[in-house]
Amino acid sequence: MWADNETEVDLLGFDFLVDTLFVALTEPRLLPLTVGLLGDWGSGKSSLMRITRQELLKIRDGEDSRSRYVCVEFSPWQYEDYDDVKVALMTTVLDAVDARADPDQQEQVTRLRRFTQGLGRWGRRGGRVAVATAQAAAPLALLAVDPSMAPQVLDVTKAGVNAAAGEANKLLEDPKAKQTLSGNGTAEAITDAGRFRAEFAKVVTTLEDVDAVVVFIDDLDRCLPETVVDTFEAIRLFLNTPKTAYVLAANQAVVESAIDSRYPQLRRPDGAGIGADYLEKMLQLKVAIPPLSAPEADTYVNLLLAELRLHDQQFAKVLAETRRRREAGNLRVAFNVGVAGAILGDVPPDLVRDLNWAASIAEVLGGGLRGNPRQLKRFLNNLLLKHRSAQRRKIALDLPVLAKLMVLEEQHFSDFQRLFDWQLVSPGPIPELAAAESIARAGSTAAEPDDEGESSHPDEGEASGARRSPAAKRGRRAAQQPQVAEEVRAWADKTHVRAWLRLEPPLGEVDLGPYFTYSRDKLAFGVAVTRLLPHLQELLTRAQTEVAGVRRLACDEIGKLPDDERVQLVEALVEVLARRPGGPAFLAAIELAERAPDTLSAICDALMRIPPEAVPRGQAGSAVLRLPADNPMVSTLLDRWENSDAPGLKGVISTARQAQRRGGRR
Repeated sequence: MWADNETEVDLLGFDFLVDTLFVALTEPRLLPLTVGLLGDWGSGKSSLMRITRQELLKIRDGEDSRSRYVCVEFSPWQYEDYDDVKVALMTTVLDAVDARADPDQQEQVTRLRRFTQGLGRWGRRGGRVAVATAQAAAPLALLAVDPSMAPQVLDVTKAGVNAAAGEANKLLEDPKAKQTLSGNGTAEAITDAGRFRAEFAKVVTTLEDVDAVVVFIDDLDRCLPETVVDTFEAIRLFLNTPKTAYVLAANQAVVESAIDSRYPQLRRPDGAGIGADYLEKMLQLKVAIPPLSAPEADTYVNLLLAELRLHDQQFAKVLAETRRRREAGNLRVAFNVGVAGAILGDVPPDLVRDLNWAASIAEVLGGGLRGNPRQLKRFLNNLLLKHRSAQRRKIALDLPVLAKLMVLEEQHFSDFQRLFDWQLVSPGPIPELAAAESIARAGSTAAEPDDEGESSHPDEGEASGARRSPAAKRGRRAAQQPQVAEEVRAWADKTHVRAWLRLEPPLGEVDLGPYFTYSRDKLAFGVAVTRLLPHLQELLTRAQTEVAGVRRLACDEIGKLPDDERVQLVEALVEVLARRPGGPAFLAAIELAERAPDTLSAICDALMRIPPEAVPRGQAGSAVLRLPADNPMVSTLLDRWENSDAPGLKGVISTARQAQRRGGRR
């Protein structure tokens, strides 16, 4: 399996992004420079920064072992609970500069460090010095030059600057502060941001054999709003000097929202926050990481599997050839089983098997995970973890089958739950699944099976074989049953389900029971469900279908059950409802209470125990229209929902009750 950490090995084909960063950071005329490396969570920002850092560290003069670039790594998220983030960032940069400074420069760095330590001490005492107050005014000053900003923003800017000046005067009158900042009292004290920046610039620009100090700042989008702003302001007020560059990795939308939260009183004339404007002024260059295309996602997954199965020399050959193929463009898969054969000759059987099943699910997996590298890696880790856990118990699971099931579970859980519900009442292969596969592979839900279990669709014989297996025939017979056929067809007719059903391998003939043991992280079932008799389990499954006619027929059948069986089934339904209030059990419970009045008490009691926040808004109105309004338990339940603070629920219930009063129960 693979660690979920940043890496210095480029499996994603990010060479073009590394080149963009490298060129910008090594162009002296662009310095000082602040770069935003922008991308979604898990898009590879940290890895891209680490690879770029390694490229910069390779730049040396002859035999000199030291790079011409001082590279600093910093994560404000790691400091926000323990220290002043501005002080932590300034100290980290000064430490890196000190390591390359000569003795005279180190003395200057010591004075700079005393200033930052003073900031930290005064900050902890709760008294902000001039610099701290100036930082609060800094974003306002930046925005004040924008003529589109509202007049009140300029007033706040002036107030902030005046406050900063007042705090500066107090500091200059404090002899203890001067002593702290100058150290021995003989050197001139550093007492403001401007003096600090001038001294820092003098040190950096006189560093021998150093082209630039490059600071890589990660995890900014994990931080609190105050930390986000403090990080930007530390750069702009203290550290933004010649021969410096800052690369900040973040999700742009998250950072803009954090800035808006930090300054809620500042709004543009159109009512929008200042986050976008602030970020625009702070970043001179933006490098956006796009989501992986389908071929890129395929290549990435295949390389992860190759890394797992090949020794170092083989994998190095694979990476070199993949890089060469990527240079021609990323619109094709740069590494797969065919390419592996061309590179290695004899491909390990385990890798062949892995690349084959990965290819079978690549399209749905890559699309569903939006080309996100971290999600792809976590899916593979989860897959192998379950497979190896089963091996430890000597349970044989086929990886392609497990992977296909997990794709459905990961991306469309309600449909995965439906498949599991069918499994509960079908020991061995699932007839409904076999029927759904026949429908999907036929290419049209209009294809009807004939009495012999063969399709009347002209192409289905070639697609599925001239003779059907016993499981497939059972599936076709199941599809012919009126109560099952409509539900199966409705399920198979969903675009994403049909795409999943067509993936290899087909599962209609596979006993999926053992697989559900290891792939059921969020399934809703419990003791009450599992102890039902098979015919009651089947009835419970039909009661939760999305097909209204099948669901209502099942509720009518439940109402006609013997008392003891009806009590068992209602108990099971209530258990499912408690576990997944937003699932199909909610509507099933409402319709059952309407059609079998003796179940109303138990169902109302179960609904009362559900937090209003978990009540599905789209179905809550149905409860008002279907349940008897004159029943005290129903009135109490609806009052609870209508008087709650759950977003949107009050409006739904109020509207439905008004409609009920006007027209009566529908």
